[in-house]
Amino acid sequence: MRTSFLALLALVATPSAAFACGGFFCNNSQPVNQSAERILFAPDGSEIHMHVQVAYSGPPQDFGWLLPVPAGVQVELGTEMLFTALDLQYGPRFRMNAIFDGDCAPPPAPLADGDPSNEGAGGRGGVQVLSREPLGPYDRAILAADDVQVLRTWLDDNGYQIPEAIDAKLAPYIQAGAVFVAIKLLPDNDVGDLVPLRLTFPAPRAVIPIVPTAVAAEPDMGILVHVLGDSRAIPLNYRHVRINEAALDLRGGGNNYVDVVAQAVDEAGGKAFATDFAGPIDEVFTGLVQPLDVDLLGGLATVRDVLDQGLAGDTDVQRLINGQIELPDGTTTADFWNCPFCYDDVLGQAIDGAALAAQVEAEVNPARVHLADVFSRHGYLTRLFSTMSADEMDLDPEFEFNADAEPVANVRVIDVHIPCVEGSPAFDEAEVTTGTGDVVVVNLNDQEVIRRQGGVT
Repeated sequence: MRTSFLALLALVATPSAAFACGGFFCNNSQPVNQSAERILFAPDGSEIHMHVQVAYSGPPQDFGWLLPVPAGVQVELGTEMLFTALDLQYGPRFRMNAIFDGDCAPPPAPLADGDPSNEGAGGRGGVQVLSREPLGPYDRAILAADDVQVLRTWLDDNGYQIPEAIDAKLAPYIQAGAVFVAIKLLPDNDVGDLVPLRLTFPAPRAVIPIVPTAVAAEPDMGILVHVLGDSRAIPLNYRHVRINEAALDLRGGGNNYVDVVAQAVDEAGGKAFATDFAGPIDEVFTGLVQPLDVDLLGGLATVRDVLDQGLAGDTDVQRLINGQIELPDGTTTADFWNCPFCYDDVLGQAIDGAALAAQVEAEVNPARVHLADVFSRHGYLTRLFSTMSADEMDLDPEFEFNADAEPVANVRVIDVHIPCVEGSPAFDEAEVTTGTGDVVVVNLNDQEVIRRQGGVT
C-alpha cells in the first residue's frame, strides 16, 4: 500500500551588452558588505530597462553606491513592491511527496515547511558631472571621467569613500566609455529609506558588471536576476546548473536551498546560474504592482485605515507609513508589519493621508506605470539565481534569449519513498527521486545536508 502526503515548502531565494550591480564602498574602520542583489531587466528596442534593489547594512553616513552604466542613462526611483511580488509569485517552491512503500501507518509527516529567504566622457584631469540632483532619499550624480584617479578624487571630495583596490576594477569600464551613477543618502535619511532604482540606457543585452562588486562582497553573495522578454533567458558566458534535490534539508523544509545552489555553482567553477522559473507572467503578479489609488490614499486618517483598505502588504506603502508612525521601544518596523494587530496603540495613530498620496504619486506610481507598460509588451519571465564570492567576480555575466529553451516551473515535486519495515516507516532508508530522474538513498533521521559558511561547504 502507498500513501502520499504533499507538504508545500515555500523556498524564496533572496539573493548587467546592459550594466547593473555596482558596489558599496566605505572606509577601513567600518567595512560594509553587499549581502544580496536583485535585478530585473526588460529590453525595449535598442535600450534596456533595469530595476535594481541591493540589500545594505551599515551606518547611513557610509552608504555609497557606484554603478557603471552605458552613456545616455536615465535614473528614476523604482518600486519595492516589484521585488516583493516577484518573490511571492516566482520564488522556487518544492512539493515533497512522501510515499510510504508497504503496509505501515504513516506518522506525522517528517517533512516540514521552510523558508530559505536568506536567497541579490569628460576631459582628462577632471570629472564631468552630467547630472546631479536629489532623487527620493538619494543624492544622485551621473559622472563621466577618462581617468580613475580624478573619479576617485571627486567621489572622496563629495563624501564617497572608495578603497584603493577598486582602481583597477573601474579602469576597464572607463575604457569602454561607461559613465557612473553615484548614489548616497541625503541628510536625515536612514538605511530604512533605501528605495530600488530604475535605469534606462542603450544596450544590446543584459550584463551584470560584477567585477567592481568584488571589493565589498561577502562570501556567497546572492545574485537574483529576472529577465523579461518573449522567451527564456539564459547565461551567455556563464554555465547553467540544476540543483541536487537530494541535498536539500528535507526534514528542515529545504531551508538550505541557497547553500545547495552555492555548492552547485562552485562545482561548475564558480560561474553559473540556476533557473528558478521560466514561463509566462500571470495576472496575480501584475495585479500586485498596479499603480496605487491616490484618491483612496488621500482619505486615510489612521494606521488602521491602511489595514482596512488592504494596503498593509504593500511594501512601498509600508516604507512611507514608517516615516509617520511611532513604535514602542524595542519594536522594529518589521515586527510591526509582521503582526500589525499586535500593536493596537499604533493602529490608532493618525497619519497624513494627503502627504502619503503625494509621496506615492511622486515616488511610487511612475515606476508602476512604467512596469504596466513593460508587462504589456513582454509576457515571459526568467528568474535566475547564483551566489558568488569576491575571488570569483572577475567576469561580468551576460544574458541572451533562447526561444528553444524549455519553461521551468517554480513549483517542483520531489518524490520521497519511505519503505515500511515490520509495520514502521524506515526513515533512514528513504529514496529521493530528483528532477533528473536519479534515485538517491537518504537518512531522514540524520540527513547529511549541504551547509555553507564563509563561502565553503
